[in-house]
Amino acid sequence: MRVKQHLILFLALVAVFFAGCETKQEVPASPKPTARMMGLEFQDVKPDSATLLFSIEVDNPYPVSLPLMNLSYSLTSGTDTFLLGIADLQTTVPPNSKEIVSLSDEINYADMLKSLKDVEPGSKISYKAELELSASTPALGLIKLPLKNEGELVLPALPEVKEEVKQTRTPDVIFVPTPQEAVDKMLELAEVKKDDLLYDLGCGDGRIVVTAAQKYGCKAIGYDIDPQRVKESLENVEKNNVGHLVTIEQKDIFTLDLSKANVITLYLLPSLNVKLIPQLEKLKPGSRIVSHDFDMEGVEPDKVVEITSGENNVEHKIYLWTSPLKKVEKKELAPAVE
Repeated sequence: MRVKQHLILFLALVAVFFAGCETKQEVPASPKPTARMMGLEFQDVKPDSATLLFSIEVDNPYPVSLPLMNLSYSLTSGTDTFLLGIADLQTTVPPNSKEIVSLSDEINYADMLKSLKDVEPGSKISYKAELELSASTPALGLIKLPLKNEGELVLPALPEVKEEVKQTRTPDVIFVPTPQEAVDKMLELAEVKKDDLLYDLGCGDGRIVVTAAQKYGCKAIGYDIDPQRVKESLENVEKNNVGHLVTIEQKDIFTLDLSKANVITLYLLPSLNVKLIPQLEKLKPGSRIVSHDFDMEGVEPDKVVEITSGENNVEHKIYLWTSPLKKVEKKELAPAVE
């Protein structure tokens, strides 16, 4: 009987032992962040530098912020590797969130273009991107997340480098700005239309060409020989966002071909208006010429309008001529002022 009890006890202990060996404690797997590349672009492009901007979606599964340490990248187009680098990051992803983060690196844009064979700025290229995003996790320590992407990338055109303009000769007149009321009346009298091309000869600070573009939507070119006036005109064009319609050039107005213009605006001395007659005679029929304050001896105006400026309470005359010019004897009188 005692032997039987001992045997039963022994078998029970063996069963407990093997049961304990087969039982395994389930340990939950540590969560791991994920990432994927969403896009790529260039910003702040200059001849020798640009910002390369990666858009990357990062999923942080942790209840604490996820620091992103650095991003290594390799970009290829065809057989050309045109960018290779490592960007140090100072970015974190908030706890338990999925966010698209912008990760940037500064590059030499000119050197990058040299790495691309037979590719011009402004063109579009196909690319392949291979990246590794390093993140510092609370569970796994420092890990690297591999990313790949393919797509098309527009290479921004290089901005124009503005050369310092230099004075070629002394200006023929000193700069006196035309009051805005006179500018408005000049353009009104010339009946400016959207499809006109306006030349302002001696553009000063650019107010006439800027007003023409803003008010009538026409294209306009301002010419001046004085580099300071050219600088002021360019600043005025940029300030008023009419660069798509207005061009400013430093040129001697007496060397210009005016035949393409539909409207000519002037604020010059009478003798200079007369000096322009051979050029003005090449205008297309129906082209209009308007002058602030000064006439053109030997050419009969179609209309003369007088206004009083609210800026200085001074009277101003606006003269209008239409091509072909009407030559008259110098002793003949101009039309009466309206």
